[in-house]
Amino acid sequence: MSVPFMVSIARLAVAESGISMKQYLAALPFRSTAIRTFTDCPTSLKSRSSCWSSGTLSIFEKGWYCFTPSISLMCPNAMATRLRQTSDRLQRRTIIKSTTSRSRPQRVNRLVEIANGKDAVVLRCSHRGCRDVIPVCILKLSDRCSTTFKSAKWHHISCDEHYCQCCYDCYTQKSGLRKVNDWRRLWKLNGGKALPSIKLFIAEGQSATIDPFLHMGRMLYGEEGRGWCWRKPSSANKRNEMLHIVLFAKEGGSESQNLCEIEQIILLSSTLLDSVYEMFEMADSAWHIRVISPTDDGQDPCSVAEDPVARRALVSYWFKYLAVPPLLKNSPAAVFLKKEYYFDLLGMSPTMSVSVEQNARPFYMATDYDRARCFRPDAMEPDEIKAFPEYESEQNFYLCLRNLIVALWNLNPSNWITPADCKKKIICRGLIRILLTHEVGRILQFLTHQGLVNFGLLKNPPNCFSIAPKKMSVVVVGAGISGIAAARQLQNFGVNVVVLEIKEKAGGRIVDDCSFGVPVGRGGQLITGIINNPFCVLCFQAGINFRVLREECPLISERTGKIVNHDVDRQVECHFNALLDVIEHWQRRGDMDDNLLTLMKKVDRCYSAHKCGSSLESVDEEELFNFHISNLEYSCGSPLEMVSGLHWNQNEKFPQFAGSHALMTAGCARITDQLVEGLDVRYCKKVVGIDYSSEQVKVCTADEETFICDKVIVTVPLAVLKKECIEFLPALPDNKLKAISTLGCGIIEKIALRFSKNFWSKKTNAADYFGSVSSKGQQRGFFNVFYDFTPPGSSDDETCNVLMCYLSGESAQLIHSKTDEAIVDLCVQTLRRMFPEEDIPEPMKYMVTRWGQDPDIGMAYSYICVGATGDDYDAMAETVKGKVHFAGEATSRQFPQTFTGALVSGLREASKILG
Repeated sequence: MSVPFMVSIARLAVAESGISMKQYLAALPFRSTAIRTFTDCPTSLKSRSSCWSSGTLSIFEKGWYCFTPSISLMCPNAMATRLRQTSDRLQRRTIIKSTTSRSRPQRVNRLVEIANGKDAVVLRCSHRGCRDVIPVCILKLSDRCSTTFKSAKWHHISCDEHYCQCCYDCYTQKSGLRKVNDWRRLWKLNGGKALPSIKLFIAEGQSATIDPFLHMGRMLYGEEGRGWCWRKPSSANKRNEMLHIVLFAKEGGSESQNLCEIEQIILLSSTLLDSVYEMFEMADSAWHIRVISPTDDGQDPCSVAEDPVARRALVSYWFKYLAVPPLLKNSPAAVFLKKEYYFDLLGMSPTMSVSVEQNARPFYMATDYDRARCFRPDAMEPDEIKAFPEYESEQNFYLCLRNLIVALWNLNPSNWITPADCKKKIICRGLIRILLTHEVGRILQFLTHQGLVNFGLLKNPPNCFSIAPKKMSVVVVGAGISGIAAARQLQNFGVNVVVLEIKEKAGGRIVDDCSFGVPVGRGGQLITGIINNPFCVLCFQAGINFRVLREECPLISERTGKIVNHDVDRQVECHFNALLDVIEHWQRRGDMDDNLLTLMKKVDRCYSAHKCGSSLESVDEEELFNFHISNLEYSCGSPLEMVSGLHWNQNEKFPQFAGSHALMTAGCARITDQLVEGLDVRYCKKVVGIDYSSEQVKVCTADEETFICDKVIVTVPLAVLKKECIEFLPALPDNKLKAISTLGCGIIEKIALRFSKNFWSKKTNAADYFGSVSSKGQQRGFFNVFYDFTPPGSSDDETCNVLMCYLSGESAQLIHSKTDEAIVDLCVQTLRRMFPEEDIPEPMKYMVTRWGQDPDIGMAYSYICVGATGDDYDAMAETVKGKVHFAGEATSRQFPQTFTGALVSGLREASKILG
């Protein structure tokens, strides 16, 4: 028995018995009289269509009732009949087309209105996912607008937004068409990909009559104005006063005022009311403001119930039936994407005008190679799809918000990016804005927990980023940059963190010596690639400048004391790169039989085969070739005889930081000092044991103090793990132990010298750094490159003439058998051979590092030695039993050997804990 037929029976029974419809329905086996649950109805009343499985029966006037399926349970192809509640003077009923017994009920496509005894047929929206039986025109442009729901055709924007054929015709002729053509020219000029149709013109909000953002203003305040509630902060001990701001059109006012911008500020700005008046009471403004207080009509306007249309926009499948995707106006992401992508494919309007920003590059460009920490603006990343699977097939909705958040962060990383900040930039029209403002908080929290935005030196996070009410406790072992970065990130989100550091100061291998008049790093001080580098973000937050290094590096021969001929230098560099290409080709073969061959043997073999057809026969060329070999040893942190020939450059398979290198002339310790502020750091605490056998982790120190926590992050150097200074109970997994034993601990030592005069700038043309080409037969790795720490424009000779160089390869081992004075003397002799025309004095001050002899560190950075692979870095980064985490440069497969890699690894582990 069909529902309409059952309705007829009900009316007949009421008419014959003389009882009311409510009394009649009360006699039926339903739970309630006003609203019935359809699942309780007799089987004979249920449709064979699965979409009628749940819903409500609503009683209307004059004996009619209708089934309405639950919104959350309606399938996309629902064929159910729906009616809106009617007034006393008007009733509506639906007509279902007749069907055969084997077919499903067809969707209702016509509506009959009964008013004053007359019927009128109205077409329904033809879109397959539209839920509105009675479309309502949102434009109301034409005098013949179908305000009585009569239209020859309805045009679909969303399931709750339509416009009639008469209003559509207004844009196909005369002044309306001129506006559309002007918009089309702008659309094409700025590179819009989609066809600039009239529907897209209307959906983008170019029509001044369509309600901005969401048309709830008309629903709450009527046709004459649009309004929003605004809670005005008041003084203490008083309740906040609720102000209701309504925007009205001025009579005869110009419509040139950007309605989108006006209502963006009214809806979202935190500016006080006086500022709003000042902004909008302008001579050329087409709008004026009226404030409705709760006492104007004796009722709080906020007590008006929200229109159900606003709630339906949040239904999970609602956005799938939009006629066009959302197009954000003036999105901050546009400044990074200008002329590189089709804006409308990224959820942005091509008709906006933006300036181009060249400094930050958070998005991939068409001509770019892989860059680290870059986003594809036109596609979701795998981890994003995993977190937001509902947007996998409709990625524009996610991308427009993610790109907006990333752009806001890169434009100003010194402040927290909050959902309120993002909502201010979500400028679009229609009900889609309800969904966008609802989802932006989720996406922002995901990116924040991933350490992609809202990281670094930021303090006092907003409450919107707090984690679960149950407080989690974490112990971080080691106060290097990876440890304190993880601790800072966790503490910002409500985690109880304790950091245990064996030394008396935080920083680990980031230590500055400021006794030279300028900070000289004893450890890390070079930023390798400044584009999108998170360490550069920390520098910006701390207000610290760095010196971008120029590419020019003059090479000076120790044998002749002259600058090496540029053509010869370029020729040898070309040969050296060709040899590396040969090795890379051999690596792609994946010949495992050669895996234990060292890189040095492969270079020698390739060089011997290549030399027969080359001109590398002069002494200068041999010396230059050894210079490049020693530079490669510096990059690897070890003599090439110990480096894997198959995997030495495994990190180059992953995106790396682009751009120039930079020298932290202000020192890196200022960054770590600010990171550690506010953290609970326990110094002089040597961790000797970690027991993770029970539900909670016990961390034991040498002074017999025990710390109980939920999770622990181990950030000690690889050399400390190799010496088994920390006992793990139970023992670490075999793959973790294998990675610890097979990865190598590189040794690089630094020497810094301060002179009473600057004797090098004249020959080197004030280059940021210059190289020393050793004589043939001399051991490689002796003071290969000298960095000039003299501040630009400095005139103080005694405090600013500082050079820093390093020992690498086998030369770094000599430091164990020589005194500081002997090492300094060797360095000065090298300078005197390079500058024979200068009278080089003895240094006024010097510094020699001995990282290899430090029992608490024992290394500079890791490398892939013979027998190891890049997978060992992944094994180092694996979490044990979900409780023991590892961070540090030796756990970063993508960025090993850098303090940026250590920083990223700390953020990575914090992200794992935050979930």
